[in-house]
Amino acid sequence: MFNHITLRAKAIALVIAAILGTTLGAAAQSAQKPSVWRQIKDAANQGQQPRKAQQPAQQPGQRSDKRGPSQSQGNDSGPIKPPAGTKIEETVLAPLQDGAKFEVSPHGLHVATIENDGSRAVVYYDGVEGPKFDQILTQASTDGVAFSPDGNRYAYCARAGNQYVVMVDGKELARSSESQGGTIVGGNCQLGFTSNNKHVYYFSGVTLTNPSTWGFTRFVFDGKSEPPNSSGWDTRELAFSPDGDHYAYVWNDPKKQKPWMLIVDGKPAAYQGGAPQWTNDSKHLYTQAPVPRGGGTDLLFDGKPLMRAFSFRVYIPPVGNMVVVAVTGGANFHPSSFLVVNGKKVPGSDTVERGMIDDVVFSPDGKHYAAICGDTSSHHYVITDGKRGQEYVSVSKLAFTPDSSTAVYESSVNGKNFIVVGEQEFGGSIGSVEPPVIAPAGNRVAAFMAINRNPGVLIDGKVKSLNGRGGKDLGFSPDGAHYAYVLIDAGMGLRLALDGVAQPASNFGGLGNASDAHYVFSPDSKHVAHLGLSPTPPDNRGLFLDGKYIALGQSIVAGHLTFTPDSKHLYWFQQMPGVNDFRVLIDGRAVAELGSASSKGVNDLSAASWFDVLPDGTLLVLAQDDNSLKRISITPSDSTRVATLTGGGTMSAVNP
Repeated sequence: MFNHITLRAKAIALVIAAILGTTLGAAAQSAQKPSVWRQIKDAANQGQQPRKAQQPAQQPGQRSDKRGPSQSQGNDSGPIKPPAGTKIEETVLAPLQDGAKFEVSPHGLHVATIENDGSRAVVYYDGVEGPKFDQILTQASTDGVAFSPDGNRYAYCARAGNQYVVMVDGKELARSSESQGGTIVGGNCQLGFTSNNKHVYYFSGVTLTNPSTWGFTRFVFDGKSEPPNSSGWDTRELAFSPDGDHYAYVWNDPKKQKPWMLIVDGKPAAYQGGAPQWTNDSKHLYTQAPVPRGGGTDLLFDGKPLMRAFSFRVYIPPVGNMVVVAVTGGANFHPSSFLVVNGKKVPGSDTVERGMIDDVVFSPDGKHYAAICGDTSSHHYVITDGKRGQEYVSVSKLAFTPDSSTAVYESSVNGKNFIVVGEQEFGGSIGSVEPPVIAPAGNRVAAFMAINRNPGVLIDGKVKSLNGRGGKDLGFSPDGAHYAYVLIDAGMGLRLALDGVAQPASNFGGLGNASDAHYVFSPDSKHVAHLGLSPTPPDNRGLFLDGKYIALGQSIVAGHLTFTPDSKHLYWFQQMPGVNDFRVLIDGRAVAELGSASSKGVNDLSAASWFDVLPDGTLLVLAQDDNSLKRISITPSDSTRVATLTGGGTMSAVNP
């Protein structure tokens, strides 16, 4: 996610000139200002704490240009007047430099920016300047900064002289000259956080040439260094417990003077074991150990042997006590495979010679399993809770419904494709079958498929005609009660179909708009919306919401339609005609105008790509002005609702 501001951020980030009380001419005047560098550093220092935008005669987000009065609720092109109670704040995140790089957190829109302070490298995090270093070191997957899964913590590696320094949440965690000039794992600093966001780990790599050439990798957990490991470190041998508090890996002596060992939470285990896997309660460990002199492999549970075979693959569900083991070889090392569930062999699960068990999936409640088995490369079948299904050439997309009642998969045989739901086959006629779509809740399954060459949709165990030329973007509401898709109607236009009924007020345009034809359900499953065109000529742009069309204007380009988590508000970004500006609309009311530095033209909406909606409905938008990178926070007013656009209706009211 790192990007060069000169190459991408100016084309994607937003210019919030109005919030700053400036105009687009500020850039031209900047050459007359003394010490620009001083100004942007002062701006960054001022931005260390969020500050409320001022409330002068010109409202926050209001542009100084005048374009006449509003023509409709969704086309507020006049002066911006946010509803009473709308809260807009800004936070300066970093000064803006050519060649700077920034990383955006997965949640909360926290930003870490790598820039220069004179000749030194520095990281700004949410407006706070970090220590100066000779170099910010790259990582395996980013240019320098790693975030925790929740987005609230950050870490990076830096070089200071011949030492490397690990910084976590703005504080120094570790410093060492062991890596000889800051070279960490071949120049990559592999930083990471555990799943619970509490612990940070990294790997440092060292190559020594005196007295002889050899190298090692050191694993460091919460700043505590583990013994030096072989330079052939394989991170797949490192296993973290589901709760994020424990770890296990295989240690190899880099000098090859000691046997390999299993390390658990920094201490050698009392037994040897590889391929560590934690149980879902994070209390126990499955491992495997080779039997001396070619005697196969032992499967161990906390070091105690469970069974011996040629090889094992252990599958552990996220919840429950079930454990499924795919065993190859068995006691006599015959080249076939079978299933063992909770220590007992599944009758009839043996494959033929060289057959394999390709995958095992579990139901959400952890009480059921399904396995894809293959006797040869062209003979596959599914075993569900010990019962073998029909044989196919291929099986894929195996999953359970959210209520854990039914296994679903896609299959093919004799040149025909099928969707299998439980023990029922659907499809098989001439024509294609698309992958199954499983509802987020309940047990509903849907899929596009042909009915004697005519487009149809599988839903609730029946295949119904689409009454059109095709469909795309098949999906369910969050509660699974409704399904929808984009229908290619008889006139080759694109419309939304809700529960199989084409919505007359919906219009995505012609087939050329197919890639942009998307809809969204509200989290409470009561509303459905999309951006598109008027249902009848002229093709003005507008919003479809619960069966109602709301005009936005003939030249308006809009995007990023998003419901708030409580389903009370609806956001979107709207580009104003004739200018390279954007407006943020909440429930059809413009609350801020955002000028883009994009050079792609007025039809580019990528400028609003970095945004996040918090649980309380607050919208966070990444922005920039001539001097700084900023985060704009917009909290909607309680005086507007989605209901103000629909008159209080829901999508069920428009579905006969």
